[in-house]
Amino acid sequence: MANITVSDVLARQLGALCLKSFPCGSGNWNKSNPLTRTAVPPDTYWESNDPSEERPDTLTDLLTRRHSPWELDENRSPGSQHIRELAAKFPELITEHFINSYFRSLRVVDQEVTEVDVKLLKFQNLEELVLSANKLRTVNSVNLPRTLKVLELCYNNISSLKDLSSDPPPLIQHLGLSYNRIQCSSEGSYLTADLWPNLVSLDLSWNDLTDLFGLVPTLATLQQLRILVLQGNPLTFIPAYRGYTVDSLQKLCVLDDVPILPDEKHTFSGVSTQTDSLQSKAKLFVRIGEVHGIPNSITPTEQQHPAEYPVTTISYHVDYEFIEDQSSTELEESQSYVTNQPRQLTTEGSVQLSHPLRSHYHTGFYKTDGLSWSEVMEFGYVKEHTATDLLALKTFLLSGMNVTVTEEKILSWPQDPEQNEVASKLDKKGSEKGKARSSSSESKGGSKSKKKKENLIALRHDPPILRTLGSVIMPLKNLVSGEMQTFTVCNFGILYTNLEPAQCANDKSHQNSNKTKERRLKSGRQSAETSKTSGPTSGKVKRKETEVTPTAENSSPQPIPLTVEIEVRLPG
Repeated sequence: MANITVSDVLARQLGALCLKSFPCGSGNWNKSNPLTRTAVPPDTYWESNDPSEERPDTLTDLLTRRHSPWELDENRSPGSQHIRELAAKFPELITEHFINSYFRSLRVVDQEVTEVDVKLLKFQNLEELVLSANKLRTVNSVNLPRTLKVLELCYNNISSLKDLSSDPPPLIQHLGLSYNRIQCSSEGSYLTADLWPNLVSLDLSWNDLTDLFGLVPTLATLQQLRILVLQGNPLTFIPAYRGYTVDSLQKLCVLDDVPILPDEKHTFSGVSTQTDSLQSKAKLFVRIGEVHGIPNSITPTEQQHPAEYPVTTISYHVDYEFIEDQSSTELEESQSYVTNQPRQLTTEGSVQLSHPLRSHYHTGFYKTDGLSWSEVMEFGYVKEHTATDLLALKTFLLSGMNVTVTEEKILSWPQDPEQNEVASKLDKKGSEKGKARSSSSESKGGSKSKKKKENLIALRHDPPILRTLGSVIMPLKNLVSGEMQTFTVCNFGILYTNLEPAQCANDKSHQNSNKTKERRLKSGRQSAETSKTSGPTSGKVKRKETEVTPTAENSSPQPIPLTVEIEVRLPG
């Protein structure tokens, strides 16, 4: 890959400003050119001897007018438009020394810059430097102008602060390092007051920092620090994260874009002294609530007779995949790795990182207890999960959680095949005796015989037959962004019963034939009634109003989609 320096990109950007060519610069098109300037009488001010000459305000209008060929894009450095206007009005001022001393802010964004070279030092008055969305792996602070106050390096590939902190500009007040690869706990040693004495704002969000109790004490040496952003780092999953940080950094005013109020400081007072009892692990709670939209797989005409075998038991449960803790040895031997690339989410809210995640994790499958069918099934499932590998947890949450709704069917048979014949004979005798009894005694005797039969016959169960009704990926990215919980109603779509195509066609043709018959009967009744009422009658005529009864198709409820209520939250 070619090495691209900041000075190379800045040279291209300055060339695109056209400071020495039309409509700027000191050419024969510019009346303000001191070499060609001539006195113009007041009464002929708007006239020109040379039609190729333009007035300075006309040239400036070409630079500022919208949709002009010389219009600048929005990603230019602040001050670029103003220096172009100066070049049109006073082209003799535009020298290399003037340009280098003019700019206070420079923006080099998304230009694939790989190196901050020494030529940047020629910008003697530079106060703000934005190098976001490039390919910087390191930044040598020796090549940064000493006048810098704001340095923005987000969306790069920086993994170490060693070179940046070797001799940083002493006036820097804001340092932006979000969306990089900073991970090692030792990186906190490069963020001390000796190196950054005037640092007021520090943005370390969306890195891979995990050592909360090693980083925060180092940041406490920054006496001027008032704004700190750490969201998106795995260390924010620790339950004591905010309380420990607020109590350790007494002068901090804003943490993760949330102001720190006096009440919060009072609430967390003394937390920083309890490090022995604080643990570097995360706890998450998964709750599964109501499930709607599962169609009944057994129709009333398919109800099973108590004496028939096998006995069919159908239940439904919700499965989900969640990260599991494993030791490093187990992870090396395990074949159940999940790759470090996030799965494609089917919903909005995915996060774009400047680098692939670098942590493997192992997942386990969990499921609720099975419930029999009902229109609304309330599972009331709650489970606590613990994760000690915080970086792996971040990778998992960004990938999303796989949720599946499963139907489980179990067939049960008598353990002794001969018992099946005995049971059928007993059932026949019971039915013959039941014919001679009354309806009330029949119901009582039948229920007793069923209970006795079920108690006498021991059943063996076949392996469960599982059928997946639907599967989705539940996004959990907002837990990494700093929110404490996420509640989602996962939509699996509308499910249909397993009717064969031929059966569906027969049912449809049967319904169509019934509709045709109803229409004919209706038309026949209406014609007969019309003839009766139209003929001569004596006395009062009794009219019958035709009532249209709704068909079975119109009265059937509309199908609803399969939905599952799921909540994942951090303690707090």
